[in-house]
Amino acid sequence: MISSFFRTRDAALFRFAAALGLMAGALGTAALPAQAAPAKPKPAAAAAASSGQGQAMLLETAGKWQAFSSQQGRSKVCYALSKAESRSPANLKDVEGMIFVSTRPGEGVRNEISFVMNFDLKENVEHQAIIGNERFSLAAKGQNMWLTNPAEEPRMLEAMRRGSGIEIKGTSKRGNPTSDKYSLAGISQIVKRAEDACK
Repeated sequence: MISSFFRTRDAALFRFAAALGLMAGALGTAALPAQAAPAKPKPAAAAAASSGQGQAMLLETAGKWQAFSSQQGRSKVCYALSKAESRSPANLKDVEGMIFVSTRPGEGVRNEISFVMNFDLKENVEHQAIIGNERFSLAAKGQNMWLTNPAEEPRMLEAMRRGSGIEIKGTSKRGNPTSDKYSLAGISQIVKRAEDACK
């Protein structure tokens, strides 16, 4: 059950990243956070992206956040995203972390929160998201993280809307502590724009 849950979310995250990778040429680097696409794409997803499926369209920018929509076959996917403003340790600065808040009506998913770290994470340990005085437990699979308890997503999103920043504390596969910090400026407007686009 857990492995199936992670496979589903992992595939969805890759579709977002692959679609964003296609947009770089059309939108330019100023409109697109760097390192959006994983270094080693999965063949099926890459083939879908290159055939024109999944190409993402920028809907709106506010603060440090952007809203996109993407067509995945017959299903529409909409998401808000931002990239980490700072990252430690220093040797991880060549790859950027990203946060997604995604809606996939065809799968019954609304405002799913996930993180693409772009480095391998230690699995079966607790990672954390910190927003002000609130802490949320995160689970990792490969280079991605999600809430350990998906039922906490509405509470976490509400904390993000109220907060000014979020810190993601993780542990790399080698056992080193890591920290990503994101601005939450613009998140309320952008999440609503992504939600509206997938109604």
